[in-house]
Amino acid sequence: MKLSAFERMQRRDLFKIIGGAALMLPGLELFERDARAQATTKKSKYVVFCYTPDGVNQQAFWPTGTTSTFTLSATLSPFEPYKDKMLLLGPQMTGTTPTSGTGLKYISGTPQHQAPVTLAARAGHSCSGNNCNGSLGFTYLQQATAVNKLDGPSIDQVIAKAVKADSTFASLNFGLHPIGGDTPSDINFQEDGTSLKRLASADEAWKQVFGTTTGASVPVAGASPLHKLTAVTDFLHTRFAALRPALSTADRGTLDGHLAALRTYEVRANLRLATSTAGTTTATNCSNPVRATVLTDADSIRTGADTETLSPFFMDIIATSFACNLTKVASVTFGYPGGGDAGGLRMPWLGFTDPLHFVSHHNNDATLLGKYQKMNQWIAGQVAGLMQRLAARPSATGTGTLLDETTIYWFNRHGDGNGHTNYALPNIILGGTGGYFKMGRWLQLASTNPTKVLISIANAMGVNLSSFGEASFQDTSPLTTLTG
Repeated sequence: MKLSAFERMQRRDLFKIIGGAALMLPGLELFERDARAQATTKKSKYVVFCYTPDGVNQQAFWPTGTTSTFTLSATLSPFEPYKDKMLLLGPQMTGTTPTSGTGLKYISGTPQHQAPVTLAARAGHSCSGNNCNGSLGFTYLQQATAVNKLDGPSIDQVIAKAVKADSTFASLNFGLHPIGGDTPSDINFQEDGTSLKRLASADEAWKQVFGTTTGASVPVAGASPLHKLTAVTDFLHTRFAALRPALSTADRGTLDGHLAALRTYEVRANLRLATSTAGTTTATNCSNPVRATVLTDADSIRTGADTETLSPFFMDIIATSFACNLTKVASVTFGYPGGGDAGGLRMPWLGFTDPLHFVSHHNNDATLLGKYQKMNQWIAGQVAGLMQRLAARPSATGTGTLLDETTIYWFNRHGDGNGHTNYALPNIILGGTGGYFKMGRWLQLASTNPTKVLISIANAMGVNLSSFGEASFQDTSPLTTLTG
């Protein structure tokens, strides 16, 4: 067959010429359709659950203003650069007094102390012998070995099972001093209701995710899977581009669509194959983070000083894991609830050594309320730091950033720790959410079951649920206010 610039190429001629290329990558049409679907479907690709126990200083937490025009409080000031990516699930306000909002105050039989209800919408635990401490849960010294068992999974694991696809891990769960206190502190539960262990130290987290406890590992010798992939796609680009001048206008449009889809595929595959095995970097745009120094001596762990460096360390891992398709679901627990004067996180870098649980029982003491506010402001800064890391990384689709595709849910088991209140929960959705939620708003909600929020987040991730939770905590529909 002879080609001439003066002769119009027929579609059958095109197929004869590119036959070999088509055999090498027969799914090209699928890539084009997938690219179109990604461009038109509003869906979050990643989700992070950030849990804090013991409530907040309510008077110093909520913004002022209106739904769309609001001023952030000092506690929430770290989110100032991301106000357009905030959806505050606030309570109704009577002056500065919060009432209603998301919470379980209006559901009978609510266990005030149980963390599992926050992500699992389930209560209860099983324990035996010396592991039990009456209705409150587990004793402080035995929390590390106690068995916390529910009758079903937490929402993060429901989502993880549905969206894992070709990711290395279904989910990655981190904890900053997650074990302790006299009440259950687990929030992540498998399908059979057993709790998932959280990665709590720098060494175990780095080794689990990257396969080594030291810095970035050495790349695999020889040609990488990424190199092999680009060898094929480079050939296709060259072959198709050479044919373009001989095609009709309609066929050129079809071919351009294929090439655009192929470019999208290359970007995704670049990120997916950049880490061919945990800890093995094979591409410069999906490299392991430089391992930062984390305080790990016994004194730092005892005083809580390690948290200042361990928290950003975990946030680095989450951002890298999303960029490299290691996982699409992550969670971070900031301390544990309960435990009297010894309970929860300590933040000595703020100028005091009182733990979070202790200051949460402020009894309206101005000094303790000030510490309460500062501790939650620091945690807000850590969540905002994760947003900053995600905003600095481009999306695998080539449009926008990872933050645009991520939903972050910062949530708490209490409204105010002093009264162990289970309403006006300081819960916030953050990130671009793939355009699924209508962001940049401060909602003032009537009494709302937070299980609706969990269902909404699952829906945002493309997971449809007819119901979630058990008994009093169950719900059967999302919170429609979040989408518009």
